[in-house]
Amino acid sequence: MNEHKYRGYVAAGVTAFAVIAASLFLFFTIYNFSKVCAIFNTLALILRPIFYGLVLAFLLLPVHRFLYEFLSELLIGTRQVSARMKGLVNFVAILLSLILAFFVVYILLAMVLPQVYLSIVGLVEAFPGYIRSIQGGITKFLEDNPELQQALLPYYGSMAMSAEQWLSGIVPDLESVEGIVGWMKADILPQLTGVVTSVSSGVVALLMLLKDLLIAIIVSVYVLAMKDVFAAQSKKIVYSFCPTNIADFLVEETRSVYRILSGFINGKLVDSLIIGILALICCTLFRFPYPMLLAVIIGVTNVIPFFGPFIGAIPCALLILLVSPLQCLYFVIFIFILQQFDGNILGPKILGDSTGLASFWVLFSILLFGGMFGFAGMVLGVPVFAMFYSVVSRLVRYGLQKRNMPLETKDYMGKTEPFAKKEG
Repeated sequence: MNEHKYRGYVAAGVTAFAVIAASLFLFFTIYNFSKVCAIFNTLALILRPIFYGLVLAFLLLPVHRFLYEFLSELLIGTRQVSARMKGLVNFVAILLSLILAFFVVYILLAMVLPQVYLSIVGLVEAFPGYIRSIQGGITKFLEDNPELQQALLPYYGSMAMSAEQWLSGIVPDLESVEGIVGWMKADILPQLTGVVTSVSSGVVALLMLLKDLLIAIIVSVYVLAMKDVFAAQSKKIVYSFCPTNIADFLVEETRSVYRILSGFINGKLVDSLIIGILALICCTLFRFPYPMLLAVIIGVTNVIPFFGPFIGAIPCALLILLVSPLQCLYFVIFIFILQQFDGNILGPKILGDSTGLASFWVLFSILLFGGMFGFAGMVLGVPVFAMFYSVVSRLVRYGLQKRNMPLETKDYMGKTEPFAKKEG
C-alpha cells in the first residue's frame, strides 16, 4: 500500500519537474530566439549536402524502382538467388538512374547554352543601336518639353557626345568628359571594392555548391542502396515507442505523405513538360526569337505552380524586347493566355488528381503558402496542404464512424433534416 502511495508522489514530482523544465526551455528559446535561429541556420548549412542528397534520392526513387524491377525480372526471373546478386542488381539500377539523370541535365544544357550564347552575342552586337535609339527618344522628349530641355541640355549634350564618340571608337576630349570622370572618381571607384568582394563571394559560393552537389550524389547512392534498411529501422523505432494502433497510423500516414509528394512531383513534371512543348510550338509559329530558349525557361519555371509562367516570362520578355518591342507585346499576351490555361485548367486538373485535392484547394494552398514562404511555399504548398487535408479527412472519418454517421459527402448535400431527429 505504501509503495503505491510513494509511487504516486514520484509520478507527481516527475510530472512537475517536466513541466517546469519545459517552461524554462520555452522561456529560454523565446528570450534567445535569434541565437536559436542562428544555431539552426548553422546546422542547416552543415547538413545541406545531406538534404540535397535526400531530395535527389527522392526524385530518382521511381526511376530506380522501375529499373530494379525490370532488371530483376530480366536477369533473375523466378530463380532463387543470393543476397549478393540482388545487391548487384540494385547497384546497377542506381548507376543507371544516375546516368539517366545526368543525361537529362546534359540534354537541357545542350539545348539552352547555345541559345544563351546567341542571345548574348546578339545583345552585344545590337547594343550600339539601342544606345542611339534611346538617345533619339530622349532628344525627342526634350524637344517636346522646352523647360526640361533648358535645364538638362548642357549635361545631356556632353554625355551624349561622349557616348557617341566612344561608340565610334574616338576618344573624347578630356574637357568634354571632365564632369563624367569626376563623377566616376567620386561615386563609381569607391564601389569597386564592394563589387570585387561580391564577385569573390559568388565564386566561393559556387565552389561550395559544387562540393555540396558532389556529396549529395554520394549521399543519394547510399540512400537508394539502403532505403529498405532505413525504412525497417524507422518502423522498428516507431513500434518500440508507440502503441500498435498509433504506430500503424503513423506508418500509414508516412506512406500517404510519400504518395502525395511523388504524385505532386510527377504531376508537376508532366504539367511542365506539356507547357514547355506548347510554348515551343507557339513560339515557333509566332516567329518569336530564340524559341527553344524561351520554351525551356518557361517549362522549367513552370515547376512553380500558378505563377511559374509569369516568373519565366520576365527574362524572356526582356530578350524579345531587345529584338522587337511589338513582338514583346505579343509574347506578353501569349504568356498571359498560357498562364490562364495552365493555372485554371491544366495545372489544377493534373495536380488535383495527383494529390487528391480539388482545384479550389490547389489554388488556395498556392496563394496561402506562397504569401507566407515565397517561392519555396509556392512549390511545396500543394503537397503540404494535401498532407494536412489527408490527416483531417482521416480524423473526420474516424469521428463519423464512431457516431455511425454517413461517410460520403454526397449524403450531406441538400440535407435539411437533423440526423438526431431522424435517429430518434
